[in-house]
Amino acid sequence: MNLIINISKAVITDGQNVLMIMKEYENGPTLYTLPGGRQKIGESLEESVTRHVQAELDASIRVLGLLGVYEHSHPARKNPKTTQYHVEFAFLCELIEPYVPIMGHSPDPHQISVEWIHKHSLSKLSLHPEELGRILKTFKLPDPSAYLGVIS
Repeated sequence: MNLIINISKAVITDGQNVLMIMKEYENGPTLYTLPGGRQKIGESLEESVTRHVQAELDASIRVLGLLGVYEHSHPARKNPKTTQYHVEFAFLCELIEPYVPIMGHSPDPHQISVEWIHKHSLSKLSLHPEELGRILKTFKLPDPSAYLGVIS
């Protein structure tokens, strides 16, 4: 059996770092992934990513636009005979207010922390999906803002 699932993901960056979720699985590795999750029936992808960021990070965001779409598949955890195909929609998002990484009110069951990860450190981590580091490199992420000094 094959199952296709739409997933909305948030790419939240300060120009140098990307906000990531660390997950730990029984009998498995510790993985880093973008905040986000499954789209509910009748929910827009933008509503989905906003809901997941609030639940997982306890943060409010503004969705700026779609950065890209990627896909991957894996056997379902509860039924290995089923293959789950994930179509992931990555949205560039900005935080509405200053943010210190904390766990949200309803984190993913495997979520153990929220962290700012320097973009050059991504290649050293176990990412989910594995291609995420390459995928993030292909996105045009904004550069950090420059301080121009006092303008009179």
